[in-house]
Amino acid sequence: MKVLFTVLSAMLVAAAPAAAAPAVQLQKNDHVAIVGNALPDRMQHDGHLETLIVAAHPELDLTIRNLAATGDEVVTRHRSENFGSPNDWLERVKADVVFAFFGFNESFAGEAGLEKFRSDLDNYLKQTKAMNYSGKGSPRIVLFSPIATEQPLDRNFEVPAGNNDNLALYTRTMGEVAAANGVGFVDLFSPSRSLLEQMREQNRSLTINGIHLNSEGNRLLAPIAFRGLFGKEPPAGDFTRLRGAIVEKNWQWHQRYRTVDGYNVYGGRSALAYRPDESRFISDRFAESPWVSNYKVMQEEMAQRDVLTANRDRRVWAVARGGDLAVDDSNVPPVTEVESNKPGPKGDRSHEFLGGEEAIAQMSVHSGMKVNLWADERQFPDLINPLQMAWDTRGRLWVAVWRDYPGRRPLGDKGDSLLIFEDTDQDGRADKVTPFLEGLNAPTGFQFYQDGVMIMQAPDFWFVRDTDGDGRADWKERVLMGLDSADSHHTANALAYDPGGAMYLSDGVFHRTQVETPTGPLRNNDAAIYRFEPRTGKFETYISYGFANPHGKVFDRWGNGIITDATGNANYFDAPFSGRLDHPAKHPGMRQF
Repeated sequence: MKVLFTVLSAMLVAAAPAAAAPAVQLQKNDHVAIVGNALPDRMQHDGHLETLIVAAHPELDLTIRNLAATGDEVVTRHRSENFGSPNDWLERVKADVVFAFFGFNESFAGEAGLEKFRSDLDNYLKQTKAMNYSGKGSPRIVLFSPIATEQPLDRNFEVPAGNNDNLALYTRTMGEVAAANGVGFVDLFSPSRSLLEQMREQNRSLTINGIHLNSEGNRLLAPIAFRGLFGKEPPAGDFTRLRGAIVEKNWQWHQRYRTVDGYNVYGGRSALAYRPDESRFISDRFAESPWVSNYKVMQEEMAQRDVLTANRDRRVWAVARGGDLAVDDSNVPPVTEVESNKPGPKGDRSHEFLGGEEAIAQMSVHSGMKVNLWADERQFPDLINPLQMAWDTRGRLWVAVWRDYPGRRPLGDKGDSLLIFEDTDQDGRADKVTPFLEGLNAPTGFQFYQDGVMIMQAPDFWFVRDTDGDGRADWKERVLMGLDSADSHHTANALAYDPGGAMYLSDGVFHRTQVETPTGPLRNNDAAIYRFEPRTGKFETYISYGFANPHGKVFDRWGNGIITDATGNANYFDAPFSGRLDHPAKHPGMRQF
């Protein structure tokens, strides 16, 4: 779809404030870091604001890195173990300029929390101004206010009536603190409120749940934010190719900054070191050869992702100047090859894997039962590491496959998939496979919903649909963000409906999840069971408990919820410890059945 910002600028004249003095002056080779909550976190995937910024400054060769995460506040950045502090990351990306989006999650404290927010924000600005992340001096800072909340057209979604009153208070406070500290300030609240009201009169919604902009909302907000930043009209033209290059670059960076399996990358398990010639392990992330630690290998992979992102910066710059550039990844550094700690008997140390019929022949089957082969990897080579499957109402078997467990490699060319298997000739065996969704990274579960599927791919929970009936996904939307994946096989999984239509997600240990909701941010340390109502958007912690791997959640015919923790095969009824607790409290030890 072509994006014509000339048309957008004309549409939004009424919603835009009068041009003011620029909030920032960008310079040649500036590194711009974006921090904050879900607003910029979601923006990076659409790329509209960044496209306007780059298009307006093609000669500057800007390097833009998004460090935002859903749920972030000025003093609360919920991250998994050893992720690194906000200052660590600003130094890593050599920030000359910091765009800071705060105030939304803090606003739920209402008027009572206003003075604390003022103090926290003032301290943050003073401390940040005193830093020298780039080696070229103090960073230039621009504060962005929250946007207004929308009363959704879908009346199943509810946004508390007082949200905008609180957001107005926090926006005004941000402007005052910014002025007192001599930093730029962009008021997004006032013009976005006008825009949302204007769209509502046209029976159009710009959010998915009243608080988070959809793609159209991000597109319409971009010119408003640009005017606030630079005090002038955004550039006009068809920037489809430029935006595509930016979105591709942002995807590469997102795989790096929000990498899955962080517990192996920089957390506790990163210290695990292996010695191939002795097939034994020690705990030392900096162990020297012949030891090879998780940390060593995974940091090499992170270095690959840094180079992949930088290579795509060069294409962005070329397209911004009116040309193009074929991305060349030949400069990506290698990663240390690690021998398996479970070598097989074959000459190349690999294992012999049985086909489906061979495996069935070796099974012990209870009397009166029979095992039939539906599909196997020999017939369908993409059927690799299946981790969840479900039958639909047409008799098709959907299977999530995890080709790249525990996470997609930086140079992986395919990724993981959600496949649909069919038996078209009714002989009891699959003879057709359709890849419904490809290019995934560590999908840990899915569930049918309406005319599509909900699929978990941390840190996001997606609603995905096939709108033209060809069996392949062509529409998708992030309905939740911020579900952690510090340990990829602990990521929210085992999606199950209760009798009332709510969906449950089981989350394991090591995670630091934070999700924004219309009633405030939800945070959790380590394991939990979450309850999500797709129809209303309500998301809550159902059980806060010290599970390890809660990989099973079902309801029996009487509506009793049952949870299985795969570590130790611990089984529980869910109701006895489903009482509400405030983060970070956990229920004490629970008796198994």
